[in-house]
Amino acid sequence: RPLPFQQGWVVATAAGAVIAFGHDGGEVWRAAFSNEVFAGVCELAGGRLALASEGGAVYVLDGATGAQVWRRATGSRFQHGPVASPEGTALWLVAQDDGRLLCLNAADGADVWTGEETNRCDGELAAWPGRLAYGNCDGAVYVFDAADGRRVGKVEVGEQDQMAGGVLALDERLVTGTRMGRLVLVNPVTLACEDSVKISEGEAFVTPVAVQDGLFAMGVDEGSVTFWRYGAQGLERVASAEAGAAVRSLAAARDRVYALAGGTLVVVVAPAGRVVARLELGDDVGPLAAKASGEVACVADGALVCVRGGLE
Repeated sequence: RPLPFQQGWVVATAAGAVIAFGHDGGEVWRAAFSNEVFAGVCELAGGRLALASEGGAVYVLDGATGAQVWRRATGSRFQHGPVASPEGTALWLVAQDDGRLLCLNAADGADVWTGEETNRCDGELAAWPGRLAYGNCDGAVYVFDAADGRRVGKVEVGEQDQMAGGVLALDERLVTGTRMGRLVLVNPVTLACEDSVKISEGEAFVTPVAVQDGLFAMGVDEGSVTFWRYGAQGLERVASAEAGAAVRSLAAARDRVYALAGGTLVVVVAPAGRVVARLELGDDVGPLAAKASGEVACVADGALVCVRGGLE
């Protein structure tokens, strides 16, 4: 997934390259790291960039030049990039093999704390004030204290409801999809699963995205994007849009939801669920990222593709 940053976009590749592109698509700088397969990148305070590789290395680069600031080998395996703390002083990562959380000092890569093992975790980490969470192969959502990595609790969703997508942290609840095609609503304070709705006959492993005014969107293999709210009665389905193919990635900016359906970018207006644009991007298309302006980007057939005009 490309990362929007102050100069434009950054892409970290499976071939060990990190490339910064300007707002006009021109290359700003390029860095190369031999034998690395990067899992993801995030932005830190001061314009620095943090990356994690599948082999367990964590890097911080100067965002203006691409120069390496520090590198740290962790001995873990990462499926996703790091998550930066709100103040930018810490990096949180989840080890894919055993679900251990790692917290590193963003200034120098030193250990801050390491969490306990749980089970394999393929999904992205969710962070909100004071807490971290993920769903894993136990069929449970785990909640942790962000300050010290202590496990706050485990919310069992269903024995066969393993999770491999990301968890969306809303104001007071967590939402995620499961292997059994369910959308689940979890209360991270009471540690209860408050609702579970069947939304797909396949796996519901797309990470939900927040839209606006408490609305969020979810995509499924059957080719639809559905809009939801939660309330006293649990999950409420608001609207649905047909994307035309299995939905593999979602991004949002204000009242627009961008869905990757096959190789097509589908733009949907919420809360009505009205499709306003479709654009063919390519055959091999990676996850979407969106800026608040409505600019959306992805890697398609080995090229960074940026689409503008989604909010007009």
